[in-house]
This record gives sequence, C-alpha cells and structure tokens, in this order.
Amino acid sequence: MKTATRLLRTLAQVCVIALISASASAQHAHGTSPYAHGQSAEIPSLTAEEVRELREGDGMGLARAAELNRFPGPRHLLELKAELGLADKQLRRIEAIYEKMKAQAVAKGETILAAEHHLAGLFASGGPTAANVTQVTRHLGVMQGELRAIHLLAHIEVTRELTPEQVKSYHRLRGYSH
Repeated sequence: MKTATRLLRTLAQVCVIALISASASAQHAHGTSPYAHGQSAEIPSLTAEEVRELREGDGMGLARAAELNRFPGPRHLLELKAELGLADKQLRRIEAIYEKMKAQAVAKGETILAAEHHLAGLFASGGPTAANVTQVTRHLGVMQGELRAIHLLAHIEVTRELTPEQVKSYHRLRGYSH
C-alpha cells in the first residue's frame, strides 16, 4: 500500500511539473510576435529577403507549376548549359528570354514594393479605411499575378527552344523523379 501511495504521489508531482512547464511554454510562445523584427524594416509587411527577391526579379517559387511539370526555368538552364549540351543558338535565345523576364520581373517587383509601402503607410497613419485597403490589396493581387505570369511564360518560351532529350536531362539533373 505504501508503494502504491508513493507511486501516486510521484505521479502527481510529475503531472504538476508538466502542467507548470506547459503553461510557461505557452506564455513564452505567445509573448513575442514573429513580426516584431519587421517594425523597423524598409517595408514592414515584407521580410528583407522578400524585398531583395522582388528588387532582383528572382523567381521566389512563382513558376513551380511549370518547373515541376517539365517546363524548365531559364536561369537554371543557363546554369546547366554544359550538362545539357545547349547549342550556341539555343543559348542565345535562352539568354534573351531570361534577360527579358528579368527586366519585366524587376520592374513589376518595384511596383509591388511601392504598393506594399503605400499599404503599410495607410496603417502607419492610423487612417486605413475599408475602401482604400481593398483598393490597394486588389491592385497588389493583380500585380502579384502579373509577376507570376512573367515567370511562368518564360518557362514556356525556353521549353520551346529545347529538345525532348534536353528537357528529360534537365528534369533528371534538377532531381525530379517523374
């Protein structure tokens, strides 16, 4: 009987410690916002990495639908030019497509950054309205769709420059299984 009592007492102590630990952990988890670091950022609604990617015209995974379905990306094709055995004519066309895509993506990225800055300013001023927030976010949505299309269309264009064997090789080199 004494052993059972000791066992129950020990079990109760373990439960109390677990409850205290869980409570402290929950308080810690809810204490600091993951957004706190962004208060002094150039555009508080975006991370520094997102701002950089928009400024540099990076893909940001926007063309994943193409990439994963045998429509190679121009930048990656240029990186793998030797392994893929791209001919000079192919290489020149892919470079031109990449440069066009990059220029369009950088320009669109800058307009997105301006709109994000404007949106953050609406809230910073303390005077956002349903109408102006809806207008800016609708515009942002359209521009983000346009940016995605810029990247996806470049994948379509460069794929036309490749042989089926080069597409297969690209897919294998990038580690895709199907």
